[in-house]
Amino acid sequence: MGEANENSDAVSPTSLKPSTVNELEKPSSPANDEHHPTEEDEQQALELKERGNEALKAGHDAEAARYYTLALSYTPNSTVLLCNRALAYIKSESYGLAIADATAAIHLDNNCAKAYYRRGTAEFALNRAKAARKDFRTVCKLKPKDQDARAKLALCEKAVKEVAFAVAIQSEETMPLSATLNPGVYNIEKSYDGPHPHGGLEPLDLDEAEKERLFFEPGNCPTEFVMVRKLCRLQSRV
Repeated sequence: MGEANENSDAVSPTSLKPSTVNELEKPSSPANDEHHPTEEDEQQALELKERGNEALKAGHDAEAARYYTLALSYTPNSTVLLCNRALAYIKSESYGLAIADATAAIHLDNNCAKAYYRRGTAEFALNRAKAARKDFRTVCKLKPKDQDARAKLALCEKAVKEVAFAVAIQSEETMPLSATLNPGVYNIEKSYDGPHPHGGLEPLDLDEAEKERLFFEPGNCPTEFVMVRKLCRLQSRV
């Protein structure tokens, strides 16, 4: 299941006729609408799969994905082709596409260990350790002797524990000052004439309009009000 076995189902293309992806742009005999490939369809798909495997070995990930896509036009329900294309997507860091292909393969065969392995690999690359752990656990159940899958599962377990530990140790010491500061606990001397956390002394015998005007005078705005306005401005720039 590991990298050493990623292309274990590859077939040597020495007997194939020279061709390029562009020449295979439009398949001459695609699978019919009922998805029942003919013998000719299966032969075309096999040839394209072999070309894709060779492209993948050569490090041409995009070209390999293209060959697998063309092969799937002949045999759309092939879990092998879906898993192979998922690998090509993983190598090109198109993890979302890899997850989609692996999931499609699982829907076709929920005992396809390679599909769970592919999806788990892509999930882990996206820092979705819990989702990846679930898939690698399934691989280990389906393939108990697969040491590579067990190693990947151990990495996922470690990542999940690290996240849980980071959340557990979070405290007031590690939280930002804005989340813990309480201006109300500070005693401000009457002689201080700068900004007050609660707006200073409330003016007496003034109508509401005058109170509102004085509220926005420099030094009278509460700290909470000023901080909220600053945060709103920062968020509007994001």
